[in-house]
Amino acid sequence: MQYDNITDSYNPDSSNALLTGNEAIASGAYKAGVHIAAGYPGTPSSEILPFLAKFKSAIVNWSINEKTALEIAIGASIGFKRSMFTTKHVGLNVASDPLMTLAITGVRGGLVIVTADDPGMHSSQNEQDNRMYAKFAKIPMLEPSDSGECFNFTAAAFEISERFDTPVILRTTTRISHSGSIVSNPAIPGGAGIFKPGRSYAKDIEKFVMVPVYARNRHKSAIKRLKYLTDFSNNSGINKIEYNSLDFGIITSGISYQYAKEIAPYASFLKLSFSYPVPDILIKEFAGNVKNVVIIEELEPFVQNEISSLGINLKGKEYFSRDGELTPDSVELGLAEAGFLTAPEWRSRHKYIKRVFDDPGNIFETLPPRLPALCSGCPHTAVFYALKKLKVPVMGDIGCYTLGALPPLGAMDSCISMGLAFGAAQGLSLTKSSSKKTAGIMGDSTFFHSGITSLIDAKYNNISFTAIILDNATTAMTGGQDHPGTGKNLSLNQSVSSKIDIKKIIEGMGISEIYTIDPYDYNETFKVLKKALESENLNAVIANRPCVLYPQKLDCGKKFEVLEGCLGCDLCMQTGCPSILASRSSGPSGDKRIPFIDASCIGCSICKDICIFNFIGEIKK
Repeated sequence: MQYDNITDSYNPDSSNALLTGNEAIASGAYKAGVHIAAGYPGTPSSEILPFLAKFKSAIVNWSINEKTALEIAIGASIGFKRSMFTTKHVGLNVASDPLMTLAITGVRGGLVIVTADDPGMHSSQNEQDNRMYAKFAKIPMLEPSDSGECFNFTAAAFEISERFDTPVILRTTTRISHSGSIVSNPAIPGGAGIFKPGRSYAKDIEKFVMVPVYARNRHKSAIKRLKYLTDFSNNSGINKIEYNSLDFGIITSGISYQYAKEIAPYASFLKLSFSYPVPDILIKEFAGNVKNVVIIEELEPFVQNEISSLGINLKGKEYFSRDGELTPDSVELGLAEAGFLTAPEWRSRHKYIKRVFDDPGNIFETLPPRLPALCSGCPHTAVFYALKKLKVPVMGDIGCYTLGALPPLGAMDSCISMGLAFGAAQGLSLTKSSSKKTAGIMGDSTFFHSGITSLIDAKYNNISFTAIILDNATTAMTGGQDHPGTGKNLSLNQSVSSKIDIKKIIEGMGISEIYTIDPYDYNETFKVLKKALESENLNAVIANRPCVLYPQKLDCGKKFEVLEGCLGCDLCMQTGCPSILASRSSGPSGDKRIPFIDASCIGCSICKDICIFNFIGEIKK
């Protein structure tokens, strides 16, 4: 069965553009006529929806969490509209409940799931390989290796989705998402998307109501669908063989293809862009024609295991790490270890790479240590400093405030998943393993994402802990996106809607002991937190102060300085504020350096409140 090359269907324009992978995905979705796109911000996927919103055609919204976003996309698909769901890799875990059943119901309008993985954990708590979801759910997966393919494959994914009655995963990684490359004939804001004529809604209970009697048949259909998808994987032209030297071959995909091509351009390549289900015929042809073949892939041996299931045993993870990002250097090292690069100059290069990249101790010996820190004037600083002084167990969460766990603050004891804080605080409280009351802490966006339900659970089960919500009026860690508490979203003209009041939500749960604080008043912040943590009740503390960066950089109009007479007691340095630095001059005792405050100070005054000796003062203009 032959298929036309779907990726050639969307190039009516005649211009080229330099786009990041995320921008190219948005452009491809627009060109394919996506009607509804939803997601939750998370690096490295965050830029897709804001760029798509610039086209002012599709309905584009941030959702409260990934599960809700996928459910919105499913509803749109049931209504015969093309829809897209975007997330970072861990967000697909949140959406996996609807995903696994969507995989057997199938779709009406094309539905594309964009998952942006983060090998190396640049901004993530794990580096799971979401290729596993494609096999787990029995749905097809596309993996672009540059922005041009991000554009073409996104458009193709909608066609594949409708042709085979299935959601389609488009999987990128950090390097693909954020790197820029040329896109031929891209869609541009103001152009015309390709919209199919609307269809009237119609019931199909056997397709979309997954009670067991109907779900059994749908599961059989999903298994049968894999056979057609394998045929497509072999014949669509998306997977490609590039024959060069027949002595040396590489099977690879995604960004790994770019690295391997750079290091060994003379090799033969089987480039797997439609990487699940794998093209069995192409793999057997390639392995039969090329003498020595190695598999290069980031993270798990996904392709290697799939090829092994065909009875073809090739090496890959024996030479390439199962954790972290691949780089041109690590690919070169792996190929040398595999015996494909044997010239003296490669051996010399091999030793250099081994010494520098495989021994972190050498790197740390030559580079000064620099831990990430909260921003100058971050309103979270006072809360974490107070919690540190109170010495209570603090169950934490995902956000920029996770930095409160690092020195010198060291005031957060866990960071595992979105919304964990209040559930974990409840569980820790039940153990009675701490003599002090437990605190759970999360940001405003995380509270809306998945903190509400666990706080309701604590009230329902009458469990006592202190719930702290750091309300900085944005989703700061991923770039300042809006959420229900801001009253704004991405749709069309970014219209202002009714803001959701966090305090009223908590009141609605029946929690009566609620405190609101301004974290720029450190003394009051400490006093309120101490009171809340000494109470035997389930209570909540809401810290209200906007982020210092979003929607615009904040400056309080004041500057502070360390006054003459400072003893170098180090209290202000313990806040971790990047604006407070240690000077070379020593205090009266001669063994402690006097701090100074540099020009990046925004005038929040937290350090002034913390200095019990009054040696920090405002600079008079």
